[in-house]
Amino acid sequence: MKEDTIVAAATPPGQAGAVGIVRMSGPRAKKIAEEVFCAVDLDFKKIEPYRMYLGKINTKNFLDRAFCVYCKAPKSYTGEDVIEFHLHGGITIVKGVIRELTERGARPADAGEFTKRAYLNGKMNLSEAEGIADMINAESEAEIMAAYRLMSGEVSQTISEAASDILEAASNLEAYLDYPEELEEQVFEPSKKALKSALLKLRTALKNSENRRYITDGINIALAGLTNVGKSSLMNVLLKDERAIVTDIPGTTRDVLKESFMLDGIKVNILDTAGIRESTDTVERIGVEKAKKAIDSADIVLFVMDASLPITKEEESLYSLISQKKHIRIENKGDIIKYPRIKDITIEAKTGKNVDKLISLILEKTDAKTALSSSILTRERHIYAVKEAEKSLQSAIKNFDSTTPDCTLVDIKDAYSSLLKITGEDVSESIVDKIFSTFCVGK
Repeated sequence: MKEDTIVAAATPPGQAGAVGIVRMSGPRAKKIAEEVFCAVDLDFKKIEPYRMYLGKINTKNFLDRAFCVYCKAPKSYTGEDVIEFHLHGGITIVKGVIRELTERGARPADAGEFTKRAYLNGKMNLSEAEGIADMINAESEAEIMAAYRLMSGEVSQTISEAASDILEAASNLEAYLDYPEELEEQVFEPSKKALKSALLKLRTALKNSENRRYITDGINIALAGLTNVGKSSLMNVLLKDERAIVTDIPGTTRDVLKESFMLDGIKVNILDTAGIRESTDTVERIGVEKAKKAIDSADIVLFVMDASLPITKEEESLYSLISQKKHIRIENKGDIIKYPRIKDITIEAKTGKNVDKLISLILEKTDAKTALSSSILTRERHIYAVKEAEKSLQSAIKNFDSTTPDCTLVDIKDAYSSLLKITGEDVSESIVDKIFSTFCVGK
């Protein structure tokens, strides 16, 4: 593969824009570029790396004024010689230049092949490469930050520290097997201490990752309450848009309305449910059943109460349905309170008063800020590997004093091997291929 020179568009395919970037990587990149690009005072034998040259690119069918940048191996993204052409962003121009370069010896890159070469050439480990894919696909600021931590090596650093502890214990026990009479006292306690340290690091990583869904999928919030208590008004003020119908007629919301908005960088999926009450209306009854399902699946329930009306048995009954779930009791219509409620916060949904405080309370109750501030494991592959390592460490520590060192080493080596799968140091070629096949072409 390293003898191939690959080429692809680095800007989104099939979209015209101000600039279109075509990237080549491989041993013939500079030679092929020399055949199609010229600029005043540019001699490709003396080309200066990391400098933009303004010149002309020449294909069989057209010319374009363009920039050319040369990144010299190994100080490039892929670790190979890399050439980038910054063209006018017409679709036909980009396709035409790629066609010209392939006719001169480059081949079209496979999905993720540039980053795969970077990984194979030691420019990044496997988890860092996955972080790049996550950066590209991120839909929220929270996803961007989590992906950046993965891409920049923060996550793999945590794993590496645990792996270092495990390796220390393994080295100690291996030395003991060679010199049992001399090292017994110096080896056993430090080894156990190192294993416990590694286990603590892995458990902390798993604990921090419990709320990873908030990063990848967002927080699911259900608005619950009786009919006409102001749920739809609250939804509209949270969305800063009139998305839900607001009237004085009870039972206006017949279905679960789902909308999303950004809350301090986290995606929030808010579900405005039908007001729950006894009804003979078939459509409304279906809406009520859907409301109950939405409440059951929510991460947190906002229980809205109308403080201008008396407490009813229906309200008490509804609260009993959600009382065991994570929830916030909201006393609405705070400007006309006649029947105060036991509440967590008082708001005025129509005017938006105290809604900013409600937002802070949502973040506090869901512990979403912890997910934002921590280096969390967001990929299932990483979670699985850490859990496997955790099991092996638990076994090693539990049986440390009751079994022989060589048996303990089996568990220790299994734990170490599990962690190496995250960074790609002990992973099969098929898994590597599968990971990079999810990347876009040109990355």
